[in-house]
Amino acid sequence: MHVLVAVASKHGATQEIADAIGAGLHTRGIEATVAPIADVESLAGVDAVVLGSAVYAGRWMGQARHAVKKHSDELRERPVWLFSSGPTGDDDDADQVKEAFDGTAFVEQTGARSHTIFSGELDEAKLGFLERKMIHAVHAPTGDFRDWDAVDAFTADVAQQLVDLETSLEL
Repeated sequence: MHVLVAVASKHGATQEIADAIGAGLHTRGIEATVAPIADVESLAGVDAVVLGSAVYAGRWMGQARHAVKKHSDELRERPVWLFSSGPTGDDDDADQVKEAFDGTAFVEQTGARSHTIFSGELDEAKLGFLERKMIHAVHAPTGDFRDWDAVDAFTADVAQQLVDLETSLEL
């Protein structure tokens, strides 16, 4: 079984989550390729997809939204899991952002089995002038709030579902 982990990441934090998912699938004996979502032309030869995007201003990045629209028919033909990355701050701050971002439309368009939101990273040194102004204006907390145990638990769940699916197809 070959899994594509496709990701839209602006400053690299979401890419690092995708890389961890790909590595976690490999560790669990599942072939996985991690690629920028903008580079995905076709899903031919791909048995399952993990699709993720950074969330900015309550929205997935444009390249991720475009990919869902472009590949929705192909995505619906195979198992798909979605993840989003973006909330920063303590758990209360992250919960507020999670409530503000609703991935239901993407789940419906792709037929995804689940959508998981991970806390993200906001490194001021990686931001441009206008981005820094914006985060100061909205008092966005900076730092790395990613929960690598949660990423690994998500990966383990995806891997187990793939194993179960492959086993049921062999029967």
